[in-house]
Amino acid sequence: MPSSDEDDSVRAFVALDLDAVSLRRVARVADRLRMGSGAPSATWTPSTKMHVTLKFMGHLSVDAVAPIGKALGRLVAGKKAPRPGTFRLDAFPSVEDAKIVVAELGDPFGDLGKLAAAVDKIASKHGVADETRPFRPHVTLARLKRPYDTRRWLRPELAGGKDECKVAAMTLYRSELGAEGSTYVPLGRFEYADAT
Repeated sequence: MPSSDEDDSVRAFVALDLDAVSLRRVARVADRLRMGSGAPSATWTPSTKMHVTLKFMGHLSVDAVAPIGKALGRLVAGKKAPRPGTFRLDAFPSVEDAKIVVAELGDPFGDLGKLAAAVDKIASKHGVADETRPFRPHVTLARLKRPYDTRRWLRPELAGGKDECKVAAMTLYRSELGAEGSTYVPLGRFEYADAT
């Protein structure tokens, strides 16, 4: 039975949503990987759940949702979307002993890193612990059933060229755990001025 603290909180995170073209491109790469020779047993991320996490907040007080949403809205209002650059295939914690396969974004201008730091600062004002790990902007493609050496499988050419990804919005999501995995429910979505 959940504690009373959990009754007054939501499991939340802040993410960047890619625009439709970028999302299709990343999803196609995931499809090629899934059907490629040497693909290990994995749980694949559906395109509807693909995003770039800026900050996982854990259990966030319900009272903090509205003020955090307002602060995120101010970060985005009237601003041009950050420029993530191109992506490459990678794995965490390493390609030799992979547990998670990702499309890692280049962040050539540091836009995503600056945004992650700004969101971390907003969250800390509402009792969320500061992030201690270095920020690595990525879209999760698959969670492997067991550790796997992905070096031959994650071929660079599968990433599909040099087209840059684009961002459409920043979203504060609630993550609801269920029998079929997590469901992501937007608590606040903030579109960039140049989103198409």
